Amino acid sequence: MMNGQLKAFVEKADDDVIRLNMLDPNIYQSVASLGFLAGAEPGILTVVTTDDAHKAKVFEALQAMDVAFSDGKEWCPAEVFEFLRDMNLISGKFIRVSWSKPGDYHLAVV
Repeated sequence: MMNGQLKAFVEKADDDVIRLNMLDPNIYQSVASLGFLAGAEPGILTVVTTDDAHKAKVFEALQAMDVAFSDGKEWCPAEVFEFLRDMNLISGKFIRVSWSKPGDYHLAVV
């Protein structure tokens, strides 16, 4: 499922916008096909979702690309993924990323 390399991660998804931090430019075409658009910040892409079912479809596609979902406080993307999974809108394991300090991350399949 994962090779220990962080190629992209969802850094925000608690409202109708999913914010993706893309570290590997080789996945740009794949995420752009999901409707992600580049903004003013380099490497940051966003997509607007219409409802939880739409968000789950985007998450499912990102999950298949081994994109990680960040862990953290108050409705972090990993918690949003778990919520959508609890609602039976998405299934399976996903990659959760957490940091102990800048540049030092831990990936876990949950």
